Amino acid sequence: MSTFQRKLQKDRTNEETSNAGLKWESADDTYLLDSSKNGISITDIAKHLKRTEGSIKTRLVINILNNCNENKTDLEELCTLHNISSREVANYEQKKEQREKKKVTRPNEKSSGFPSSDLLEVCDGLSQLNKKLDTVLENQCTILKKIK
Repeated sequence: MSTFQRKLQKDRTNEETSNAGLKWESADDTYLLDSSKNGISITDIAKHLKRTEGSIKTRLVINILNNCNENKTDLEELCTLHNISSREVANYEQKKEQREKKKVTRPNEKSSGFPSSDLLEVCDGLSQLNKKLDTVLENQCTILKKIK
């Protein structure tokens, strides 16, 4: 399990962030946009939607960018309206670009000889299973010797 998956699992067990990582409903987006326009803090929006503050900011940025693209609305105007800085939008776009580049380079990384963390976990599990099987076989041999 990746670090992100562990954090997500932990967030979901917390009542205050129990919706972390779940699909956004249109009503949630509407609440997010209306609340940010009305000056409600990211913290309060996150509590209401039971999500993390980071996911609230990210979703707000995504909505702003979508609005800019679909309605040809001015980015600065939307940032001001929703209390988000244009720097936060630029950071999101930069990170998104980095993630996209990473997706393209991942196949090359796998061929480098270093297994992924998921593969390491599977190997560790198989190793433990193999040890237990060895113990069972040893016990079986001991029992068979006693029977003879």
